[in-house]
Amino acid sequence: MGPKRFTSSIVYWPIALTALLLCWTALVSPYSKYGDNWAIVPAILALPLVIATHIALLMREGWRAQFIAYGVLHTGIFFILRIWCLMHISKDAL
Repeated sequence: MGPKRFTSSIVYWPIALTALLLCWTALVSPYSKYGDNWAIVPAILALPLVIATHIALLMREGWRAQFIAYGVLHTGIFFILRIWCLMHISKDAL
């Protein structure tokens, strides 16, 4: 067995952003109404941030298959959660 490679906390940043989006939705959705941009903008900006953190993870830790799979799987799940959150915040359906 080779030496263990240290993985930094950057691995958890995309999951933390997902948790922040869910918390934002829970806090804001009771008070938001249709067309409230102040409530929607953070949810819209969350997807580029999640993608950027996954790219930063790949750049820092190397283009290993496990990090690529993590990025693809998490981004797919996050995209669905983001749509759900946007619908709850904006009071609009697809």
